[in-house]
Formats: sequence, structure tokens, C-alpha cells
Amino acid sequence: MTKSTLLTILLTSSAMGMMAQTKLSGKIFDKNGLPLKGATASLLRLPDSALVAQADADKDGSYLLHAPKKGDYMIRYSSVGYATALSKSYPLSGAEQTATPLFLQPIAHTMETVNVIGKQASVRQYADKMVVDVEGSVLAEGNNVLELLEKTPGLVADGKGNFSIQGRAGANVRINGRDMYVSGEQLASILRGLQASEVSKLELMSNPAAREDASGTAGIINIITKRNTKLGFGGDAFIRAGQGQKFYGGLGGGLHYKVNGLDMYIQGNKSFDRSNSHNLTERSFFSQGNLMTFQRQHERKQLDDASFHSVRAGAKYEFTDGGILDGSVHWMTGNYKPYASIEMDSWNYPENIQTAHAISTNRFDESFKNWTFNINYLNKYEGEDHFLKFNFDFAPHGNDYNNRFKTDQFNLQTNTKLPKGRTNVQDLSNTTYAGRLDYSKPLTDSSKIELGWKATYFFINNDVINTLLDNGTWIPDDATSNRFQYTQHIEALYAIYSGKYRQLEYQAGLRGEYTFINANQVTLNKKNAQRYFDLFPSGSLLYHLNDKNTLRTSFSSRIERPGDHDINVFRIYEDAYSYNEGNPDLKPEKSYITEIGHGYKNKLFTTLGISYGRDMINWIVRQGDRIGENLSRPENIGRYLNYSASMMYNQTLRSWWTASHYVNTFYNTYSGEIGSVNLDSKGASWTANSRHTLQFKYGFRTEIALYYRSGITTGPSRTDKRYGVDLAAEKKLFGDRGMIKLTANGLLRNANPQLITTYGDLKVFYSDFPDNRKILLSLSYRFGS
Repeated sequence: MTKSTLLTILLTSSAMGMMAQTKLSGKIFDKNGLPLKGATASLLRLPDSALVAQADADKDGSYLLHAPKKGDYMIRYSSVGYATALSKSYPLSGAEQTATPLFLQPIAHTMETVNVIGKQASVRQYADKMVVDVEGSVLAEGNNVLELLEKTPGLVADGKGNFSIQGRAGANVRINGRDMYVSGEQLASILRGLQASEVSKLELMSNPAAREDASGTAGIINIITKRNTKLGFGGDAFIRAGQGQKFYGGLGGGLHYKVNGLDMYIQGNKSFDRSNSHNLTERSFFSQGNLMTFQRQHERKQLDDASFHSVRAGAKYEFTDGGILDGSVHWMTGNYKPYASIEMDSWNYPENIQTAHAISTNRFDESFKNWTFNINYLNKYEGEDHFLKFNFDFAPHGNDYNNRFKTDQFNLQTNTKLPKGRTNVQDLSNTTYAGRLDYSKPLTDSSKIELGWKATYFFINNDVINTLLDNGTWIPDDATSNRFQYTQHIEALYAIYSGKYRQLEYQAGLRGEYTFINANQVTLNKKNAQRYFDLFPSGSLLYHLNDKNTLRTSFSSRIERPGDHDINVFRIYEDAYSYNEGNPDLKPEKSYITEIGHGYKNKLFTTLGISYGRDMINWIVRQGDRIGENLSRPENIGRYLNYSASMMYNQTLRSWWTASHYVNTFYNTYSGEIGSVNLDSKGASWTANSRHTLQFKYGFRTEIALYYRSGITTGPSRTDKRYGVDLAAEKKLFGDRGMIKLTANGLLRNANPQLITTYGDLKVFYSDFPDNRKILLSLSYRFGS
């Protein structure tokens, strides 16, 4: 296609768009009939109330709105200090029309607070998901997304990229509905680099519909990022600085342009982090029930250099026939350079004699670079539920690791010192291609069918080079070095039938996925291929008892396939004494989830759930090759049962005080065999979150969040309780264009979370002292529209 041809097409499309536009004019006055200069008139398309045009009133109160195409519209009128008002419906068919003059009424201020009008609850329950509002939260400022998820109602996070929903482990994380295609520590690194201030909301789907991928035995966590909704040209900029045990901060901003169906944006930020933390690990090694060796390890970790960069850009064009073409790119890069010192002491029993003392210095140099390219096209036919959508993703990702561990071991029996060392260098890259088609067509006025296809191709190349320190010389460690390649190809088809009969809404779906996996241990010249096909039924019912009460129930089946780290048999060292290796014999884990719930006036929601899983994949810590070493290896641990109950309540305490409360209790039980060791692990847990928002006059708002999480059983491990109180306040500046925020995270908190894990002849106690009390000050400014 030549440049002149492309220019002709663009000019023709623009001209057709202008010809299809129709105009609606009018005037805005105050209650005394005086023109209200600067008041905003927003044109909303019916029936979905989507914003399509916006204009400010001139000095005589007049405004002019351009509708992009024929249809039914209404106008929303707003101005600072006046109550928002809506017009009647206007059918626009080409000729310019004049709207009825509108008289805005002032808001009466009779106290030091103002009414909160139309603000969404911070946590909302729908038939198929729970939604947590992040954009409207003052406390989102100062947290990265990993920290945000750790404090989200209904979620449990381990800080290493693994998440549970209502006590069920194995949630799949997505951004804007698209899979991240990474997991574990790789996912944690990306979430640390993404700021919570970029997020609009979180969607927690414990029973996703058949149109969604079946991966994630606990369901899906969908992170929805902010996107411009204002017409015209504008942008924003921010700067923030905080203090924990060390100083940290960031800056960024963005630009947007929206006019005549075209919407473009770019957003970028840079952040850096510094922290101090320490932890204590105690390992007890037994033989036939008798304690033989006890080891205590104290680690001090310091992070002086961690930086993250993120740039998001995209463009969307809405054609006059209703079609939408949308494209986006997201680039992220980060560098993480902590270093740690470890002191370890060992005792032999039953003599209770200290036999060894060791001092280690560990240096980590880890970086990642992540790209995500997306393009999709939505072709709308007559009616909102009749459409065809195409989507394509391309996501290359890379990680580099260059870690060094040096240890001086002192034998207290012979009074000798043995210097030891190890380096671990990794070059990890993975590339994903994914394409999908989704088609929806109404069958009757109250029913429709959805059909879809998706193909995903995922390739990983991982080079690991380890060296050892031998008599002062670094030599290759060929026994643990490796090149590993991993390919995963999934083809999926789905069908969904949904409808409504009187007060009953229903949905039934079936998804089929064919999976091909090829794992190639290049160094060992060993290949392992798997092929299997699975069906995943799902369904939901929603019954409206009356205007105030609803009943809902849902069911789904899910799968979690072993990832590349799970099946790569070569070792990756975390420090001088701890390493992990994969298990090529792993089978995919499967789960079946059923929930039933009740809703009252869209304020009080209760949910009961039961989940059954088999061949659950869990990383098991055991004794390594030598006494004092830890080996972590994934296993299919057998069967899993989860019983859960939750309650959410959205409350308006005063006109200026709103609150959301969430309580979840669950009981987990794991049973099975791991080698010759029987597993019978069970435990009850509960979590609670309460968030309060207070809106005062003069643009001042404050928010307080309280959270508690009891001990949680996952496989052979049991965590200790965690709790905290966060506080934040914000004040509007510069005519509502600026904002200053002060956030105190961990104002009250559990400074010492703990964990106990028992497997066979090894019992591990872990006690962490993180840097989780921080204060942050930020300033932002919005310009243009």
C-alpha cells in the first residue's frame, strides 16, 4: 500500500465520519437564570451511557455537541458546586436539534462534610466476579501491584508470585484480560514494577465462564489498568517520594487525545526502591523420630539499587458503523540488585554440641525486560450482543541472573576454615503468540449463543551456567549447568448458551483444550513430550427473588499445567544452602469449584463454596544432598478439599462516610503420598478487610484500611497470622487539577510473619522481618481536558 493510497483512505474515512455526525445544542443556567459559564455538557449514548462527546458552556451558557452517528442520546450536566443532572432522551437523526434549557441547582453545605454522590463501593459483587475499586482508593498510592494484591479482600499472596482466592491456591494473573505468560518469581518481578496508581480495578473470578482460559485452579485475577475517558487533548504528571527503612520514590506522567472516534494515549513512569530486611530460618533434621541435627540461619538482606521503567501506549478508533480497532504496546524493564549476609550455626544431637559455623555473602544481579503487543478488532452488527471480535497478542519476555555466593565454613571440632563459593548465571527468554476469535449472536430477545477459538504458542529457552570455587579458582560446575527448552501449544474451542426466563438468568458453557508440551533437556539430550485433551464444563444461575434479594450459583472446572520451572531438573540456587529443581514427571492438576450465594439490595453478599482438586502441584522442602542443605522440588501431592464462606457488606454510615467490609473463612485439607511419605495436612483459616472512606469539603478525603489474615494451610506448610492498618489522605489543589496525597502503609502491622513446614525427616521454621512500614508523599497535576 502506497503512502498516497493510505492518505486517501484516511481522508475519506474522516470525511465520512464528519458527514455522519449530527449536532445537539443548548444552554445551561443557574437556579436564578444566569448563564453558567464553564459548566460541562456530556453527551451519553443510549442504552449503555457511553461518553461520546463533551463541551463546556460559553459565557452565555451555550454549548454544542457532535454525535458521531444516528441514535438515542441524553446529556449529563455538571459543574463544581452544583448537583449533577440528566436530560431526557434525544433521538438524533442528522439534523441539528436544540435541547431544553437546563437549570442546575447548587449543593447545600450545612456541615464540614459533603455528600458523596454516585460513588461506587470499593468492593462490589457480581454474578460471575468480585470487583475491587483501585482508582477510587487513596491508599493505592505508594504501593506496587504486588503489594496491592497482598492486601486485596479475598486474596492471599506469598510474595513470590503465587496467589490464592478464598483459600484456594493457583490463581491465574492477567492484565486487561490478557495472560501474563509468566509465573512465580518472574511474575512477582513484573508486578513489583507496575504501580498501583496505574490500576483502575481488580476483577476476582473464582468461576470464570467458558470463554476464559481454563488455566488457574483457583480462578482468575484480572488487573484492569486506567484508560482515558475525557475528550480532547490532555495529560498528567506526578512525582512521589517515600521513606521506609530507606528512601524510595518515582515519577511519571502521560498524554491523551480523543476526538471524532479516535482515542490515543501514552503513559510512562520510573520508580526505584530501597529496603532493609532480615529473616531467621531454623531447620531440624530427624531420624526415626529423633532429632539428629539442628541448624539456625540468620540472613540480613539489603536492597540499594532496584529500578523499574514502564511505558504503555495505544490507539483506538471507533468507525461510524460501530466497528472498533484497538492496538496497544506495553514495555517494562527492571533491575534488582540486593545483597545479603548469612550466618549459620549447626548442632549435633543428642550430644547438643555445636559443630559448625558459617558466614556467607551473597550478591544478586537480576533484571527483566517485558514487551506485550496487542491488536484487536470488534465488528458490531445490529444490537449490542451481536458481534465478531478478533484479538492477537505477541509477548516476548527476558530475564537475566548473575548471582554469586561466597561462604567461609568453620569446623569447630578441628578448628579449620574452608572457603567455598558458587556463581549462578542464567539467560532466560520466553516468547508467546496468541490469537483468538469470539462470536456472539442473539437467538431470541432473551437468549444468545457465544462461540470462540483460541490458539496459544509458548516457547522458553533457559541457559544456566554454574561455577564453583575450588582452591581459590572458579571452575565450571558441569553437573548443575544446563540448557533447557520448553514448548507449550494449546488449541481451544468454546460454546456458551445464556438467556433469561422471567426472574431467572442462566448460562451454560463448555470449553475444550488440546495441549501439546515438549520439554528438551539439551545438555542431557533428553526430551519429554505430552499430549492431552480436556473438557471444561461451566455454568451459572442468577434468580431475582424480588427487588431486594437475589440468589446465584456457579460451577466450573479448571486446570494448572506444569510450567517450565516445574519440570526443569537442573538446579537453581537461591543462596549457598538452598536450591530448587524441577520434576519432569509432574502431571497437570485439576480442580472443580462450586459456589452458591445471596445478595441483598446490592449491599450485603454472602457466598458458600466447595472446591475439590487432584494431583495438586506443590513445592516441597526437603533435606538436600548434605546435612544443612535444603532442596525444594515440586510434587503432585494427591487430593485437596477447600470449604469456604464469605460475606461482603457495603455500608453508608453517614452521607460523608462509606465503608466496605469483607470476611472470609475457609478450611483446607491435603491428603496423599509423596514418595514414601504420607501427607495429611489440614487447617482452618479466616481473613477480614475493612475499608473506610471519609469525604470532607474543600476537596479533602481520607481513607483507612484494616486487614487481618490468620494462619493458612497450604500443602505441608502453615503460615502465621498477618495484620495491618494503613492510612491515607488527599487534598485537591489548583482548581481540582492538582492532588497531594500522604500515605502511611503499615501504620500498625505484624512485623514478624512466620511459617512452619514439615515433610518427612525435615521441619523448617521461618520468621521474616520485612521492611513493611512506609510513608509516602505524592503530588500530581492534570492539564488539558
